[in-house]
Amino acid sequence: MSNSPKILVLLLLIVSVSGVASCAANPDAGQLSGSHQVSQLVGQNSNDAYADIAPDQIRQAGTEVDFLWDPKDPFYGFNKYPVVARVHIDSIDGGRTSSPVSEQPVFPQTFGKMSVREVYKGDLTPGTQLAYSRVGGTVTYDDYWNSLNKEQQEKILQLNRGQKPTDSKYVQAKITDDIDIEVGKEYVALLLPQASKDNSHSEYAITGYQFGLREIRGTGSDSTILNNETHAWEGLSTMVEVPSQR
Repeated sequence: MSNSPKILVLLLLIVSVSGVASCAANPDAGQLSGSHQVSQLVGQNSNDAYADIAPDQIRQAGTEVDFLWDPKDPFYGFNKYPVVARVHIDSIDGGRTSSPVSEQPVFPQTFGKMSVREVYKGDLTPGTQLAYSRVGGTVTYDDYWNSLNKEQQEKILQLNRGQKPTDSKYVQAKITDDIDIEVGKEYVALLLPQASKDNSHSEYAITGYQFGLREIRGTGSDSTILNNETHAWEGLSTMVEVPSQR
């Protein structure tokens, strides 16, 4: 692993033109409330809950987060997280503001199912379908509003002349510069296994924001992955330590 110093990546706050804002500094432990999901939006023949939501009914809400990432070390994420795998996104089942793992409020998340294609690190079996979650999700505006603390609500009201915005039914809350996960695509994902205290629910959190979910195409060691910063396709070995490198 590279000895270059870790760089603190600061993602800037975005406030949408409608006045929607999120001020949580830590999306995994934001001051939220309630147990709200939009999983009921899944159509009978749909595997993407978000596809059933009209784009003109969604407002964007960006937020900032401080996290350590060393962009000079290509294997920083590979070495940091316990599981690294090539996965196929089978479904987006919805968005939520409460985690069944922690049974606590969270910054909006997307959750669904994924199938394991290849395993680069960790104890997973190719062909297995797993539940996943990822920071950033689309929820109803009411759920989003109720998830904010008093200070956050006041900031939005100040931007809207004391009125709660009513022009959109849904909010997509995400981290600045992060990418959207898409059904049907394959990615190299940095994964963190999670389970509830009573083990009634388990899932894998896709971590690392735009650094931890990179689209992949091709097969085997000849596969290429998308750099979400430069938008260039790079060799798999620029992120994953293949057997010949270990």
